[in-house]
Amino acid sequence: MAKQPMKKVVADLSTVSRRDLLRTLGPAAAIGLAGCLGGNGDDDGNGDNGGNGENGADDDDQDLAAVQSGGTLDAGMQVGIQSLDPRSVTGLQSFQISYNVYSKLLRWGRDGDDLFIVGDLAREWEWEDDTTLVMELFEDAVYHNGDPVTADDVVYTIETMYENPSHTAALMFSSEIFPEAVDEHTVSIDTGENPFASLEANMAFVLGVTSEAIDQEYDLSREPIGSGPFEFVEWVDGSHITLERFDDYWKADEEGNQLPYLDGIEFTIYPDDGTKIRDLETGGLDWIDLVPWRDVESVQNNDDLRTIRSGAGAFMGIMQFNTAEEPYSDINVRKAVLHAVDWDVILDITYHGHAERGNNNPLPPDLGWDFGGDDPYQGQDLELAQEYLEQAEVDHTQPYTDYVTRGYSHRQSMLELIHEQISTELGMQPELAIEDGSVVFEMNATNQFGITASGFNGMWDPDQIFSANLAEGAFFNYGAYENDELNDLLVEARRTMDRDGRIDLYDQMYDIYTEDAAKYYPYWDNIAYAMQPTVRNYTPLIDQTWYFERVWLDE
Repeated sequence: MAKQPMKKVVADLSTVSRRDLLRTLGPAAAIGLAGCLGGNGDDDGNGDNGGNGENGADDDDQDLAAVQSGGTLDAGMQVGIQSLDPRSVTGLQSFQISYNVYSKLLRWGRDGDDLFIVGDLAREWEWEDDTTLVMELFEDAVYHNGDPVTADDVVYTIETMYENPSHTAALMFSSEIFPEAVDEHTVSIDTGENPFASLEANMAFVLGVTSEAIDQEYDLSREPIGSGPFEFVEWVDGSHITLERFDDYWKADEEGNQLPYLDGIEFTIYPDDGTKIRDLETGGLDWIDLVPWRDVESVQNNDDLRTIRSGAGAFMGIMQFNTAEEPYSDINVRKAVLHAVDWDVILDITYHGHAERGNNNPLPPDLGWDFGGDDPYQGQDLELAQEYLEQAEVDHTQPYTDYVTRGYSHRQSMLELIHEQISTELGMQPELAIEDGSVVFEMNATNQFGITASGFNGMWDPDQIFSANLAEGAFFNYGAYENDELNDLLVEARRTMDRDGRIDLYDQMYDIYTEDAAKYYPYWDNIAYAMQPTVRNYTPLIDQTWYFERVWLDE
């Protein structure tokens, strides 16, 4: 079997198991949760790769001698799968399936308190200079059809990512990259004339690798053929996705046990969270992707189930104003709304205490990107809100419509509460429309809204986040925000390889976007996964992506 890939530690998450849990759950609950996020109730952690879980679950997940191969995991998931092409970014649910079918060059991993980038197809990698990243691939990696994975495939994947507009992963690369196959299993990636500081983080987030032959033979959006631990079997819209074990997967664990451990995964798609919870509680499911926040306490107190928390940042919240149209084309109206909205109330009602108030820095504090000054929008200040309204040069009472995706009850609740507050306190007249996700995307992307309240995940480098929603014309820049000085700083930070130097630049950016009040980052949520006690070695990242190659069933 192949050797273990190298890994690069990015952040120390040791504070998650203390600060975050104490704030969101209280001291009593934190005692029971101490092992979930790396540690056994002590300060230095235990290197656990999956968490101890809740409700008295024992800590044997990492006992490789006890691993049992076989069995099918019955998993419950949200609606939202759109495309399974590895070069497309269509939504979280598509990622969650794709990451188990395709292999990427790099991916994120977590071991206790360490968040790291680990090689997936890449056995090792290094920067030859500031603009050249050289990656050595595992030589025994093969696709599900038996073809070997080669450096030419990496080149093909990256080049076609740029050529086809439907391959939206290209939008996540804020700087173009130029791949070259050095030999059959070595690829060199050139970033052009300038460094690209977030390249590794980008590759760990998106872009599964495919080959030209596979791409020409299959519709990868519906029939994915990858080199990951599980093979695609079937996708029935709105019903289920079936994956089965890839017997020729090249990876093994540290003891030489063949991966993956499971025979397969049956993902059942649930439009309703309540039904999903009931099916878990009655034994119809082994694992679910998200415990509704209103149910977290009751599920954690269920002695027949285990729960594991993500830590703050599973979703990083964002509030975006439509700066292209009245009333929010007026900065004074935007600032009035930010001072009028009481996020403490909103988070308490919507997330039932399972979200942490942010400070307009989208990166959770445990990732170590500590930039930004004082957030002027902390706490509701109705007197200041009225002062800004008096300076506004537009009619802030004109009606407008905001949109929320059908089935996203927490976002609906969030917008309803925002609307209630600004209607009561400011006399504004927002309306809320509940539509299918495609309609909501179209209305937001074409600036036909007033406010959006949503979130994003998996982008743990500032360049990824800000390039996606602050840069002029970016795909997640709903509301057409523009600031030339900020754009220049964003480019400079992207070309700066020194972390401290980048933080200084993001400090300056923070001051600009905070003053402009077109975007606001108000919170980080903390989700709970729930599962039967038989599910072992599930390792949650901070975000909501899933890797099941090391999950096993204790039956």
